Amino acid sequence: MPRNAQEAQPQVDFDTLLKRIRASLSDSDSYTRRNQRLNSTLTIITIVSSALTAFLTALTAAQGPVVIPGLLDWQVACSIGAVLSFTTTICSGVSQQMNIGQRLVLGSQCTGRLRALELVTTTRTRSVAEITNEYAEILRTYAETVNK
Repeated sequence: MPRNAQEAQPQVDFDTLLKRIRASLSDSDSYTRRNQRLNSTLTIITIVSSALTAFLTALTAAQGPVVIPGLLDWQVACSIGAVLSFTTTICSGVSQQMNIGQRLVLGSQCTGRLRALELVTTTRTRSVAEITNEYAEILRTYAETVNK
């Protein structure tokens, strides 16, 4: 039991700060996971459509004008190859334009720093003022990752 009201106040500050840090950690973690899913999806689509394009064009080159008799001639094969190539280009371009790799790095860095700050706050190895200053710096540096 605290001896006076001044001893009880840091407890409230630590608890409030810990709740805010955990909320930001949840936002940062969600941001990173969303970008990981998007990156994985775009990468898989790019790889698969590129591989199918290569396979289809190689098959067409090997088989000649009629790739699969009665089903697939060179015109259809070229049309399918064009669509697959278009898909590859779009997915690759979207990934680069959205700068997903950089977003993943920022999200991971922010999450790591917030996890460390959560530990420091939980163990109370630093003062509320120090933790508050570092938390504010993290929020400034990684605003995109912690703001929904």
